[in-house]
Amino acid sequence: MSWHIDDTYRLHFPIKTQIGCFMIIDNEVKHLTQNMWWLTNTVKHHTALNSSFDERIHLMVCILKDENNSNWS
Repeated sequence: MSWHIDDTYRLHFPIKTQIGCFMIIDNEVKHLTQNMWWLTNTVKHHTALNSSFDERIHLMVCILKDENNSNWS
């Protein structure tokens, strides 16, 4: 996956992950534990990395901005 910026925050739910799977957001490298929801600030530069031999499966949910104000909802 490329080093990129999304236009929304994301919730990640790792369905299948293992040692060697990481998200990198700015300069922070994090392994997202399986079967937990993770709020990720993907409006910053980020990427995901799978250096294992097994597949990595995440459910991702976009968090949209509230149209009535400038806050994220």
